[in-house]
Amino acid sequence: MPEHSVLVVDDEPIVRESIRDWLTEAGYGVATAETGEQALEMVKTQDFSVLVVDLRLPGKTGLAVLEAIKAERPWIKSIVITAYPSSETAQEAKRLGAVDYLLKPFAPDDLERLIDDTLAAIPPEATVTTVEKAPAEAPVAEAIAVRETFAIDKKDLQSLYDGLAASAEVLGPKAKKGKFVFDRIKRFEELCLDYDVTVHPPANCLRPPHETLLTMKLGDVSAGEPVLDASPRVLFGVHPYDIKAIELLDEVFMTAHPDPHYITRRQNTVIIGVDCLHPSANSFASSMGTHQTETGFDLLLTDIGSAVMVTIGSERGAQLLAEYTGAREPTDYEIATQKTLRDAAVEDYKLHLDVARERLPKLLEDHYDDPYWEEKSENCLSCGSCIMVCPTCFCFDVKDEVSLDLKGAVRVRQWDGCMLSDFAKVAGGENFRHGKAARFRHRIFRKGKYVLERYGMVGCVGCGRCISACLPDIASPVEAFNAIAQRAKAESARRLISKVTPQPDLYAPQPAKLVRVEALAENEKVFEFRFDNGDSLGHRPGQFVEVSLAGIGEAPISISSSPTREGSFELAIRNVGNVTRALHALDEGAQVGVRGPFGNGFPIEALEWKDLLLVAGGIGLFPLRSLVQYVLDRRDRFGRVVLLCGSRSPKERMFTDELSEWKEDPGVEFHETVDGGDASWKGNVGVITTLIPGIDLSPAKTMAVVVGPPIMYRFVIGELKKKGLADEQIVMSLERRMKCGVGKCGHCQINGVYVCQEGPVFTLAQLRNLREAV
Repeated sequence: MPEHSVLVVDDEPIVRESIRDWLTEAGYGVATAETGEQALEMVKTQDFSVLVVDLRLPGKTGLAVLEAIKAERPWIKSIVITAYPSSETAQEAKRLGAVDYLLKPFAPDDLERLIDDTLAAIPPEATVTTVEKAPAEAPVAEAIAVRETFAIDKKDLQSLYDGLAASAEVLGPKAKKGKFVFDRIKRFEELCLDYDVTVHPPANCLRPPHETLLTMKLGDVSAGEPVLDASPRVLFGVHPYDIKAIELLDEVFMTAHPDPHYITRRQNTVIIGVDCLHPSANSFASSMGTHQTETGFDLLLTDIGSAVMVTIGSERGAQLLAEYTGAREPTDYEIATQKTLRDAAVEDYKLHLDVARERLPKLLEDHYDDPYWEEKSENCLSCGSCIMVCPTCFCFDVKDEVSLDLKGAVRVRQWDGCMLSDFAKVAGGENFRHGKAARFRHRIFRKGKYVLERYGMVGCVGCGRCISACLPDIASPVEAFNAIAQRAKAESARRLISKVTPQPDLYAPQPAKLVRVEALAENEKVFEFRFDNGDSLGHRPGQFVEVSLAGIGEAPISISSSPTREGSFELAIRNVGNVTRALHALDEGAQVGVRGPFGNGFPIEALEWKDLLLVAGGIGLFPLRSLVQYVLDRRDRFGRVVLLCGSRSPKERMFTDELSEWKEDPGVEFHETVDGGDASWKGNVGVITTLIPGIDLSPAKTMAVVVGPPIMYRFVIGELKKKGLADEQIVMSLERRMKCGVGKCGHCQINGVYVCQEGPVFTLAQLRNLREAV
């Protein structure tokens, strides 16, 4: 029997049952409740160690459940989950004893780890007769794990330094002649963790200016003896932007053609980061997304005044923290203070990009021949100062140096850089980047385009060192990016004013006739339309249209039929608002207005010749139906087709005739489930994720297309990742409020992307960089 039990309370079946399955698989006893009232009834007769409760529940709210359980059984530890966070509910939940406040959607590992840690702190036999008084101070951490944050006293920093310095060289920021340098730290008192920026980056410790690669004997034709530096070292006090720079170097030197010299040095280096709370006046790291980091370090420190918060980034970091400090769980006040200080630091950045950094590659490409490069580089000294202080520059030269006795030689690697006049000079004397403008442009393109496209990481972390180092004051990447963006904006305005012809019918709908309407369920109908002028819609599966009724309004509706079925098009519509309510009241023969089609449909070219796993949850079947029809009408272009459909209940199943046809179709492997069955239902009962483990897939040749309610995506993605599918192999369609359909109104914007233009269909790889997406 499990030693501890967990009660999960959530009215969403997919959330409730997915959490139950995760924790059961991990070996915990799990019970579930759909309402707060049901949960409180269960608590009366059964004891639990941990309560996981959603804030928004029908009837009694999550906060009401917390309050009742605190009064009845205060030893039960509570974790609040919610998709609707607010500072007020967070504070109230903490007051009622919640140990954490987790935002939906969350990764399964995050919740499981949080429950693990919570359970680890609970005595194995809690009873109703013994209630231990909460200690006045935060408890000592019993289990220290990666990705967790703890608090330590400031005196623990010296203990940590002393422990590391006993067996390794420690390098860190120290004051020197009014500036800060990253250098060897001989005494703890030399360490200055509250600094703005160092003259040279800590990355220099991993790629030194001059290093020996091989030792050789003259006249010996053998390969030579590699020289590897395996001496242990600690980089103590590295800012997040410099950590991101090291992560880029890791990508460069540790992936294709792994570099033994860099790897040996890197594997023997401990990285202890520190949050940059007082950024340099020349830094623009917040614009490059490098002002904070969750990876790339062993430990990350935040000085909050009364204590130091420590985030663990590796198993090695966890061991160091446990060995040399008295790490403890942070208090609510300490957690809040850390967040406040980090947020305040963001406001202290003086320099900012005027354009989204995701747009830089295209922006630069469009301005390769811009006069700006000649104009700005005119005063360049070609001295290379900018590249010598850059943490992301990694170019080098290789030379042989002969010993004085003429018997031996060493092959050395030394820094080189694209801003130096002979960098691109070849043996015949030709210099294919001889001009200052060409070199200046190349450097900026590396920062904003080339490195990003080659390695998938920013080539400039916004540290601002090059700005400080450049005597003629021309080296700033952010100034160059903004200047090009401003020129592009001016050119666009001139082009629009002088050349562009207005599109008078941009917002004018085309008349269409309702030729058929059919009820699907209580609140859903399918409508078949035909344009009055006989035109076809000309859509791709996955696109949408704007449907309007004069005097009532306009609404975006997914197209439910395939373009292979010509002559008309179908829209499946749920009755949820003014426009859809009016549409549901229409009879055959009625006229509506239609604009479109709009958006980016399902990637047919990428799906062809692949095995397909199609997943529809609820009314996600509406847009997915267009793809199913397309695939079946061109069945010879696709491999194996697996179709999973899920509904809340049997009465909410839609397109039932087609579901039956697909079930009987030998070219489709059809599986269906309902969240809750009734006497009439003989099929599978459970959320849609319960179907996926039983499907045998070939990850290398499978594409998955998932359409359903937002809450479903996180859980389905988790199951697909277990099957080995890469982010590029998972396709999703997002629902957003798309009022105009042409990328103007801003309602559907996710970060820098307009769903009505770049979407609604995206791959998971595309969505990884859009934090608001899923």
